Amino acid sequence: MRRLVAPLLVGLALVVAQGAIVLAAGAPSLADSRPSGPVAGAGGAGPALGPGATVDLATAGRLDGSDGIAHLASVTAARSHTAQSQSQTQTSTSTDTSTTERKAEREGPAYSYPVTWGTPISGDFGEVSASWPRGHAGLDFNGETGDPVYAATDGRVQYAEFNYGGYGNLVMIMRPDGTQTRYAHLDKIKVSKGERVSAGDLVGTMGNTGNSSGSHLHFEVRVGDALTPTNPAGLWTGSRPGIPAKPPAWACRNFGC
Repeated sequence: MRRLVAPLLVGLALVVAQGAIVLAAGAPSLADSRPSGPVAGAGGAGPALGPGATVDLATAGRLDGSDGIAHLASVTAARSHTAQSQSQTQTSTSTDTSTTERKAEREGPAYSYPVTWGTPISGDFGEVSASWPRGHAGLDFNGETGDPVYAATDGRVQYAEFNYGGYGNLVMIMRPDGTQTRYAHLDKIKVSKGERVSAGDLVGTMGNTGNSSGSHLHFEVRVGDALTPTNPAGLWTGSRPGIPAKPPAWACRNFGC
């Protein structure tokens, strides 16, 4: 028995000695070895792809230090991340635009009260008298000479001079949608023909020029091809502020529609 064990021990000792020699010579170990084929999974030995990573999606080069599946997986992840970010940005922009458009539709065009709030009204729209046998085409605001008069809408100044038909110093502003506003009996005109104005801009001062018996502003709103007068109060009290109401029947009969 001893004769059999001795040769086995000698052989084992030789194997151990050869292994020590190989290790001492610096041969690669399993821990140091790298696969030469595709690696399953994304990332490999390179940096992980995370938020803020810059990836050239058009290049065929390595992204993370490994080829094959790792490269494809990284590109897929990068494209997915980019597409998601772009989609979120577009959705956010679309939502903001839609919200703005809906808000603009709800609020309507810009408008302003033509005089200082609280200025008394001395003549209502539609009143019939010796002075207005066909019906009063506007509103009269009773004030002091020099009181400010403001543009009720955005638009371009069509007329800015003395009118001999009874209006006296007159400013007329046309909005792009065809709404015309008139400001009559002014003391001073503060705008020029062709000038663009915004709602709330100073266009003149209250006065007593033309067919007038006292300092006041005669304010009209006219609409349609015939420039038919409609109730000016509709600009700020109607269901759609800034949008004038349709002319009443009497205005169509007396002024045309």
